[in-house]
Amino acid sequence: MTSEAVALFVDRARQLDPHFALDDEAGALVARLVAHLDGLPLAIELAAARAEALGLAELLNRLDDRFRLLVSAQRGAAARQRSLEATFYWSYQLLSASEQRVLRHLSVFPGPFTLDAAMAIAGSDAGPGVLHLVDCSLLTPPRTGPDGRSRYSMLETLRAYARDRLREAGEEHVAGAALSAHVLQVAEQAAAGLASGDGELAAARWLDAEDAAIYQGMAWALDHDPPAALRLAVALAPWWRLRGRWIQGTTLLQRAAERAGPGAGAWYSARVWICNLSLGTSNYDTLLGHYSAVAEALGDAPASGDLVDSLTGRSAVLRNLGRLAEATADARAALALAR
Repeated sequence: MTSEAVALFVDRARQLDPHFALDDEAGALVARLVAHLDGLPLAIELAAARAEALGLAELLNRLDDRFRLLVSAQRGAAARQRSLEATFYWSYQLLSASEQRVLRHLSVFPGPFTLDAAMAIAGSDAGPGVLHLVDCSLLTPPRTGPDGRSRYSMLETLRAYARDRLREAGEEHVAGAALSAHVLQVAEQAAAGLASGDGELAAARWLDAEDAAIYQGMAWALDHDPPAALRLAVALAPWWRLRGRWIQGTTLLQRAAERAGPGAGAWYSARVWICNLSLGTSNYDTLLGHYSAVAEALGDAPASGDLVDSLTGRSAVLRNLGRLAEATADARAALALAR
């Protein structure tokens, strides 16, 4: 209730409606409004001008279409101040063509990103463009994330504008593919760290910091590159287990496995991890069938991690079912294969 952004909204709203009151309910809605508008003064003023006609709740619901919604009726205002879109257009036109491309491509990040990530998405020569966007206040200066890496970020409103330009330029597919490839590389590097005692904590914090980008990349891969989505899901599975995301992880593994099909390289690993993440359900008869299907399919193949894991998992299920002799046999077979 004491923030400058809320105070600005209230002041502009009362210019049109002197009876506008900020009780607890209205205060919460206005706080959400100004947060979604990144505290941008022009955006707040334009939104406040719509409050009387739409009401706060409806105004908040329509912010996804903010560029058509937030338009001034004041003819005397400078052209670039008559709408939120005009303001961003003015700033966008001041950039070079290469800087405009960098800004467009960085809009695929749903949250903060490192300089390495920016270059993975916008090209290896994007570094100078990123630094210039910071100088122009189109990116926030880097801040240290939970994994110790410095990350830039983009205001939500600017990201929406840049995504529209990305769509107009026909570059959505290229940028989406680049993001998916980048998060797959991150996930597989982090998975190697999770498998080692010394690297587990750093790897987990790295994935925590990349959370939003990972799921954005996963969503793209599920729709456009199912084999890559399956590899990504398998790489993330140890992290999901570590963070207690069993239901979410199982769901994404199942979707990726279904879309990629049994011929995909990581398909058996995915089936094993689906079982591993589902052990807490105590649905042992079903789990026994799934572990057995993988173990039998790989039984005549050379020793592999998937075969070891399927036998280990089946041993755990058999133990819980009281079938101790069979559980012991699977455990010994898994140990011999692992050695």
